[in-house]
Amino acid sequence: MTLMAMFLEPETYKAGAALRSVTDWRHYNHGYTSNILNTPDIDPEAFDISSPINHAEGLQGHLLMLHGLLDDNVVAQDIIRLSQRLIELEKENWELALHPIEPHGYKEPSSWLDQLRRIHKLFEEQLLVE
Repeated sequence: MTLMAMFLEPETYKAGAALRSVTDWRHYNHGYTSNILNTPDIDPEAFDISSPINHAEGLQGHLLMLHGLLDDNVVAQDIIRLSQRLIELEKENWELALHPIEPHGYKEPSSWLDQLRRIHKLFEEQLLVE
């Protein structure tokens, strides 16, 4: 939701943190996704409209993305593909933090702490008014 909000309503959101995000519904759990969007061959437009990677050009605010490399639910390749898209769009106001030993539901306290510190720093730097 953070990605879609930041990409589709850029004037509304100055900063956002996206955790373990699906960036392209074509690559997510078929059983879950097909109940909502059908399948890409039946309804490609639904997948295009609802996949954040297709709206990345809208990014204006500061975006922090966090993802575990061992995620077996939302595979890390998804966020890496979005990162490449942001590079291609020459966006400069984003950051990706990968946590090498984490699955979808983070387990290590050090990873949780790192994630929360990064989010706090982002919001402190971008949202606090002096």
